[in-house]
Amino acid sequence: MSLLVLLVVAQSAVLVYWGFRDRRWRSAQREARRIHSADTHAGRLALVGEIAGSIAHEISQPLSAILTNADAAENLLGEPQPPLDEIRRMLADIRRDDLRANDIVRHLHSLLKRRELHTTMIDLNEVAATALSLIQPVARKRLVTVRSCLDTKIPPIRGDAIHLEQVLLNLMMNAMDAMASNTADGPTERILDVATSRYDKYFAAITVTDTGPGIAAAYRPRIFDSFFSTKKEGMGLGLAIARTIVHAHGGKIWQEGTSAGGAAFKFTIPLQAA
Repeated sequence: MSLLVLLVVAQSAVLVYWGFRDRRWRSAQREARRIHSADTHAGRLALVGEIAGSIAHEISQPLSAILTNADAAENLLGEPQPPLDEIRRMLADIRRDDLRANDIVRHLHSLLKRRELHTTMIDLNEVAATALSLIQPVARKRLVTVRSCLDTKIPPIRGDAIHLEQVLLNLMMNAMDAMASNTADGPTERILDVATSRYDKYFAAITVTDTGPGIAAAYRPRIFDSFFSTKKEGMGLGLAIARTIVHAHGGKIWQEGTSAGGAAFKFTIPLQAA
């Protein structure tokens, strides 16, 4: 067999080998994306399950108000000279309460749907405001004071709003869990702070701070590991999923201590102008 034939055979073998490796790599990538999508969705379902009871109570309030106003308006319409201004006010209240209930249901539905990462131009403050509105019923039930400081000068970012809401909800739920042993009106109140800011020239940031006991030094290197949890009944997936989502956006997430002794979690997302 000539040297030329041997070279052709060897080259063909190399091409076949690399083609096989490429197919295996692509297959592994697809499987990794499938598993990540499933884990992320499972994490959202667990989140919704935790807040569903409080949100159900939250929805019942505008629905009850709608019924009350509808009954009152119907009675007023039966009068010889209906007070139209008062009826208009009742109809405006009905519309406001309907929009409020619909907004809550719509956001819950978005969280329940399984979806892969899909980035569009979004307002990071709107993401934070939506997550804050969903967490408020839970905070009231747990006697947690939620404070927010949203920087209105942050330019739009490219991201997936639902996935970023999931990150923020995870961090806020963890913060409230950490403050469970705090007395509601004692020296260490249950205070949850959420802030958006421009981290630097290239990144925006969201910071979630609590007044809990903080995270023990021995646990800090492992808090973002899958299946690691400091909670007795924790799955250990929330922070791991949060890190995966943030990294998929090109950002970073980390934990730092606070001067008051609690914990602060911060994550960054690239600015569109970067």
